[in-house]
Amino acid sequence: MSDQRLAQMGGDVDATLRDGPRWLRFSPGLEALFEHETSAARARQLIIGGWLAMILYNAFLLTDYLVLPDIFNSAVVVRIGIVTPSTLLFIALLKRGMSPWVREALEAAFTLLAAISVMMLISFSQSPLAAYYHTSLALFILFGNVVIRLRFWYALTTSLAIVVAYIAVLGSHADIAYPVRLINTVTLGSCALFTLFANYILEHDLRHSYLRGLQERVRRAELAASNIELTRLSHSDPLTGIANRRELDRYLKALSETPLYGNVAVIAFDIDHFKPYNDRYGHPAGDHCLTQVALILHGRLARSVDRVARTGGEEFVVLLPGASQAAALVIADGLRQAVEDAAIPHAASPVASVVTLSAGVAQGPSKDAPSAVLARADAALYRAKQAGRNRVSD
Repeated sequence: MSDQRLAQMGGDVDATLRDGPRWLRFSPGLEALFEHETSAARARQLIIGGWLAMILYNAFLLTDYLVLPDIFNSAVVVRIGIVTPSTLLFIALLKRGMSPWVREALEAAFTLLAAISVMMLISFSQSPLAAYYHTSLALFILFGNVVIRLRFWYALTTSLAIVVAYIAVLGSHADIAYPVRLINTVTLGSCALFTLFANYILEHDLRHSYLRGLQERVRRAELAASNIELTRLSHSDPLTGIANRRELDRYLKALSETPLYGNVAVIAFDIDHFKPYNDRYGHPAGDHCLTQVALILHGRLARSVDRVARTGGEEFVVLLPGASQAAALVIADGLRQAVEDAAIPHAASPVASVVTLSAGVAQGPSKDAPSAVLARADAALYRAKQAGRNRVSD
């Protein structure tokens, strides 16, 4: 995410940290970012957990053989023929990627499927040892709530479903003594309660840690954005928004250090009789005039490498890297004419009834910048003003 977008999220992050992730959910924007940035790690966790669970789940075939010998063949079909392929399909889907809610819902569904498969095997078995298998159901709750850490609301739903399903299974086993049913139910329910509490704390801490890290990133992004803005302001003319003298000098220095352009043409502009303009129309109008002229000069530059800067009260400089003297003279006159054509009224000017520019053009090797070429352009500007203004001189 860009620094600008991060900086814009600062208020949301601070508010969420202050109030806490209510119901273990962020605002839509934060939740989407959280899932986007944690989905890859979450998928890896579920893939590893899936492989581990599948191996251990099938390892229980040994206990099926010893404890539930009468339904062992059914256990092989259920464990290897149904649950294992389903788990492998889920792992393959995880590798391809899926939406967060589908990912968590499928993981919850497979956890519940595995638990119900064991309940079915227990229900179908007539083995007198089957009752000893009941406590193994707690492993599925432990796996879902703590090992793979289903998102809390999915973990809660899955745990309740397993407990309810187990109570229903017990109803079909009249041969199991009531005290045994009670202790098994209480044990399974307690396991669900304890692991759900742990699950809630783990997810709460995960989200809180994520917000803390995001807050630090937001602070860095805000600082970076502030520094960028300060840099922009320090290199921009606050009135017109174009480059200032500092940026002009920086750009000339950069041109002198790059071999891309062997020379640079400089056009020095001055608004004719600007002081009388201010005296007649007032300083706000004068500021507006300066802004209009800056926009005209900037808007008429054809190349991205060309620059216009305001270097004084009514003084502007245009840099044309790689331009010849002849080309710079044509461009300078075109810019001068564009300002005159804008017809900004100037009743106090002895040159024309509208605002006009005088211009001086110089061209030379880039390595001579900033002093030599600028000095020659200023000298040419002086000659243009001496010759009657509203003209270009070299």
